[in-house]
Amino acid sequence: MIKKFLLWLCFSFFVISCKKDCYTTPEKVVFEFVNSAGENLIENGSMTTYSIMRKTGQGGYTSVELTKTEDYKVILKKVGLYNGIQEYRFTSAPNIFFFSIRSSDVTTDCDGYQIDEINFDSVVATKENGYYRIVLD
Repeated sequence: MIKKFLLWLCFSFFVISCKKDCYTTPEKVVFEFVNSAGENLIENGSMTTYSIMRKTGQGGYTSVELTKTEDYKVILKKVGLYNGIQEYRFTSAPNIFFFSIRSSDVTTDCDGYQIDEINFDSVVATKENGYYRIVLD
C-alpha cells in the first residue's frame, strides 16, 4: 500500500513539473523623439527633461523608469507586464501626449506577457525597426 502511494506521489510530482520553468518578458518599448525635420530632439539638445507616467487609477500617476540609449532613444522599463490596457502620459515642456499599451498573456508554454499594441493620442508616431519614432513640434 505504501509503495503504491509513493509511486502515485512521484507520478503526481512528475506531471505537475512538466510545465516549463521559464518566463517571457515583453519586448522592449523604445521611443525616439524627433522634430518635423527628423532631427533627434535629445541629440540636438532641444529636449533635456522628459517623463513618462503610468496611470494608476483614481486620477493618480506613478513614474516609469526610463533609460537613455547611446543613440539618443529612450527605453521604457517594466511596461507591458500585465494582461490588459495601461494608460500613460508623456511630458516634456511644452509637449504632453497620452498613449496606451495593450498586452496579453503569452501563448507559449512559458509564463509571461506580450505587447499587442501601442496607441498614441494627439501625436504622430510611426513604428520603425525596433522602436517608435514620435514627432514633437
